Amino acid sequence: MAKKLFDDWLESMPSTATDVPLFKERAGTRSVGLDALKKLLADHFVGEEVVLKMGGYAKAAETIKNSLPTNKRTRSGDLGELIATEYVDAKTTFRVPVRKLRWKSDREMPMHGNDVIAIEVKGTSVRVLKGESKSRVQFATGVVEEAAKGLDGHDGRPNPSTLAFIMKRLYEQNRDQEAKVFGGLQVDGALAAKNVFHLIFALAGKDPSKHLAAAPKPKSSAIKRATAAVVITDHAAFVDMVYTNGAKP
Repeated sequence: MAKKLFDDWLESMPSTATDVPLFKERAGTRSVGLDALKKLLADHFVGEEVVLKMGGYAKAAETIKNSLPTNKRTRSGDLGELIATEYVDAKTTFRVPVRKLRWKSDREMPMHGNDVIAIEVKGTSVRVLKGESKSRVQFATGVVEEAAKGLDGHDGRPNPSTLAFIMKRLYEQNRDQEAKVFGGLQVDGALAAKNVFHLIFALAGKDPSKHLAAAPKPKSSAIKRATAAVVITDHAAFVDMVYTNGAKP
């Protein structure tokens, strides 16, 4: 599904700054994007297995609807986090192990912890991506600085409570080998700064690349930091459209 978003719905667009990948909607593909996001909302907020156990999308419609936020700010933020997660899976070598929005205790509140945690395992080598997502009609320097500050927390490494959260969910899903990796990452000194990668992701109404390019560097020089953005010109209307479409069978 991640590839459908970035292959069938979105395409690269020129950036006003180097090293800031930007994406926009392909002409005439709004319906493709909405259809893909409808399925992704159900997966990220409820889970495909749960939907299937309930008898399919139509029978699970009320559960899906009641799992989705209704206030504009949370809708915007959660959609940004969802697309950021799909970006990581589609466009990087890292993989996001769990859809953590499924475990929100209150649909109107943002999820605590790091927005995106992904992992890359090659033999005995483990690298971790720590991502912050921001969704705004228009970006300003302060928004990017806020994201950078969040990434610098815990010496630039993932929030230990987020690692513990992911580990517990993996064990619950009987993905024990993956869970053990996240258990090991919680040991003091287990994750070297050189194996941490930062991402600031933007869902924006206007090109935010100049602000993203000016993002503060990580406090640890061993950590690499990247940025990326998806630009939707009718940002606010689109966010509303996604949730209106996604809440219907």
